[in-house]
Amino acid sequence: MDIELLETFLVVCEEGNLSRAAVRLFRSQPAVSRQLQALEATMGCRLLERTSRGAWPTERGEELRDRAARILGELRSLKDINAQAEGPSGDLVVACSDNVACHVLAPVLGRFAKECPRVRIRIESSVTPGIVNLVERGFCELGVVLLPVRNPRLELKPILEFKHIAIFPPRGAPRGLSEVGVPFLCERPLVLLSRETATRRSFDEMLASKGLHPEKCMEVGSVPVQKAMVRAGLGTGILADYALETRDGLPSLPIHGARTKTLALCHLKAGKLRASAKRLAELLGVKE
Repeated sequence: MDIELLETFLVVCEEGNLSRAAVRLFRSQPAVSRQLQALEATMGCRLLERTSRGAWPTERGEELRDRAARILGELRSLKDINAQAEGPSGDLVVACSDNVACHVLAPVLGRFAKECPRVRIRIESSVTPGIVNLVERGFCELGVVLLPVRNPRLELKPILEFKHIAIFPPRGAPRGLSEVGVPFLCERPLVLLSRETATRRSFDEMLASKGLHPEKCMEVGSVPVQKAMVRAGLGTGILADYALETRDGLPSLPIHGARTKTLALCHLKAGKLRASAKRLAELLGVKE
């Protein structure tokens, strides 16, 4: 029996819908339908009930689903034995923001690449809602998201706590202050990230809670551009504390009332992490 047919059947059972299963499997819906028909022909019985509302296993289908899950689990175990001997291989796709990729992932990926030289890493750039969608649909094995995230299908493991801070031009930091308030910031020119980013949403929430509006604001698309604009003296920036490095040469101050935020590593609860994903999670501080 073709193992790929069993894998397709299990995904359809999990999704309860051929269209969603096709997206997750990177195939067209007709291709998934043909695979299911081939499996039913091989088994000699009907395995799925299909209606306009979705697809679910018949009684024989339920029996096959249980057995197929055990069979594929054993095959993965055999692959793990080989991986232990030769080390993990294949592709590892991680979804995260550009900021997280630069300042959270990059510091550990060097070590990961030395330990797992046969693994090809790909970074999918997105913000938290998009990352959740990518991981949930099986496009990425791991994602780094900003909590809170409420999705019963995802396992969430905190990896980093941070606060947003204000950054100033090299000679433009206010003197004699240990922190700055939101009203103070609104009186100055600001250089802020675009509105779909977590940093911008967090700052906008602080503004809304106090009924404030910045007098002058430049909007940019990335943290490196934001730092460059602040360094050029065009305004004060707001960014996550983990994104500021000594080499940036930009003074900073805490923001009064800024709340602690948490980044978390996420993956699907269903199924076991492959050895490569598990090792990267460990390097990011996630424990079993």
